[in-house]
Amino acid sequence: MRRDTEGRQGATIAEFAFTLALLMAPLFAGVWDVSKFIDINQVLTRAARDGVVAASRGEDPTAMIKDYVAAAGLFPEDLIISIVQGPEQPGLGEEVSVQLAYDFSGYTIFPWEDFLPNGLTTSAYAKME
Repeated sequence: MRRDTEGRQGATIAEFAFTLALLMAPLFAGVWDVSKFIDINQVLTRAARDGVVAASRGEDPTAMIKDYVAAAGLFPEDLIISIVQGPEQPGLGEEVSVQLAYDFSGYTIFPWEDFLPNGLTTSAYAKME
């Protein structure tokens, strides 16, 4: 007996393409989300470092940090900025820190908020100059 495989090759290719698309779409979405996390983390890290340098010189870095985040294409209203200094009148050598937390909901494909409820966070530390 000979099977009639003529005409089935097209169906096999279509099934393979459909299955491959179902498998690859979540993978590509995950790669997209991870790349967004890396990008947002890079922006936050740089903003925190620049902000802590300004804070170590006695300046208020809040506006500068928000401008930096906005220039990177992120929404500054999703950013929480915490500046922690030592005593009321910090002196030379006292530690100052800038802590940033960013709510990334709306930037990703998958609902990562369940796994990272505080969003992305970063901190930078310096001594008062």
